[in-house]
Amino acid sequence: MVETTESVTIPGDSITRVPIREWTVEVIGGPDKGKSISALSGLIRVGSDEGNDLVLSDSTVSRKHLEIERTSRGLLLRDLGSRNGSFLAGRLTLQAFVEPGDKIDLGKTRLTIKQKSRETEVELDGGEQFGDLVGVSEAMRIIFAELRRVTREDVTLLIEGETGTGKELAARAVHAYSVRRFGPFRVVDCAMLSEAAAERELFGPDGAFTTAQGGIIFFDEVAELPLAVQPKLLRILESKELPGGKKLDARIIAATSRNLAEEVQQQRFRQELFFRLAVARVRLPPLRTRKIDIPLLAKHLVKGLSTPIDLSPQMLSLLEGYDWPGNVRELRNVLERGALMQATGNSSWLELLVPTDRRPDRTSLLEVAVKLAYHEAKDRILNDFEKHYFAEVMKQCGYDIKQAEERTGLSMQSLYRLLKKNGLRLKDLKNADGLG
Repeated sequence: MVETTESVTIPGDSITRVPIREWTVEVIGGPDKGKSISALSGLIRVGSDEGNDLVLSDSTVSRKHLEIERTSRGLLLRDLGSRNGSFLAGRLTLQAFVEPGDKIDLGKTRLTIKQKSRETEVELDGGEQFGDLVGVSEAMRIIFAELRRVTREDVTLLIEGETGTGKELAARAVHAYSVRRFGPFRVVDCAMLSEAAAERELFGPDGAFTTAQGGIIFFDEVAELPLAVQPKLLRILESKELPGGKKLDARIIAATSRNLAEEVQQQRFRQELFFRLAVARVRLPPLRTRKIDIPLLAKHLVKGLSTPIDLSPQMLSLLEGYDWPGNVRELRNVLERGALMQATGNSSWLELLVPTDRRPDRTSLLEVAVKLAYHEAKDRILNDFEKHYFAEVMKQCGYDIKQAEERTGLSMQSLYRLLKKNGLRLKDLKNADGLG
């Protein structure tokens, strides 16, 4: 048998290098004294919530207290509506640039900013798109360059980022431009994977490890993977063998919106598995830190809508003025609802910038739908029905995926797919119901 080498063309122009200094946020006072986090670019989030980059145990610190972003003008501190406020040099501060050596007080905790004197060169991609990821900002051009590099390697990849930043799109782009692009791309939603179902969904005859041979297995929200399942996954990654002795021929890509290093510290995630998953590591920036990308991103998203939509300069300015807590997913949802409103003669987008869980009632939905062509109206109503149906089924089944499988008559794989399609995550549903 003769081995052949296949070349893969990855989109993007030439790579350039820019010098960046690594900076650090360090705790110098309070219960977490000595703790620190460093970054070359992007954003550092600080608070008591486990999803932050710097997680504090101080009870006087808010869940999402503050963030510090590296911008072209320097390090920008933003208070995130904290309960007790953020104080820079003793003054209550909502937003301000900080310098190395500055002291920041939040609750009983004191932070300081440090910056390395020596610069590190970081690669920037010359393109505006990688797969379905779009952007012209420096942050996204760094991401494109990193993804281009890891696409050529067949190592495990950990993709981090807030909910809605496009982690699955990044994984699919890596798949599309890798030598495994003709193999399957299998998604495992760890947030919906119970310990009882894991054996079947991962290791059974129709499980991910069996059906994804030659391709990629994408572990979405890997921090939610049941603790009892983690050792078995670790053994497979270490031995490169599946149960029964068959060789593993699939690349593993994992994604998380939580701070996986903090999950390790809290003993909710195995340290060895974390290291195995993070051989390559990429972090997607939140949309609020790259608003320069919004016009290009909005135009890209609009191309996928069945209803044409007008993106005037005034409309783009409105979109750029919003902070997008739901990131790119929220922008997409707003554009979809905006297209529907524009099709029925309502061009007021101001009312669109509201939490995405506020849905029109049945009467108003029908009033809008009857003004559309039959097939488009049908699609709109079915999409709305699916969201409500699956959210209510999961609630009535106590968020037990096995019970929901029996109630709906769907296979677990189909149920996962439809929940994912409608943006429904068990953790979010539980939180909305006061159970999270």
